[in-house]
Amino acid sequence: MSKKKKTKKHKNNKVEIWSQEQYEEYLKELYGMEFIAGFTENGVPYGLFKEDREKYTVEKSDNYGVPNDELPF
Repeated sequence: MSKKKKTKKHKNNKVEIWSQEQYEEYLKELYGMEFIAGFTENGVPYGLFKEDREKYTVEKSDNYGVPNDELPF
């Protein structure tokens, strides 16, 4: 009769578990994002990048954020 050698299963106790907020903050820094709107099926975040923020920042106006010179009528 032969005996089988038992292998020890090691647990990785050094794994850090992040909350949803911590994970989103990490991704914002990683991708240079200002706001994460959602995630694709593959887990890639999409949203507003820091460079694009100035494009979409609108000065105060009477038309719910649309400047007077850009109205279609």
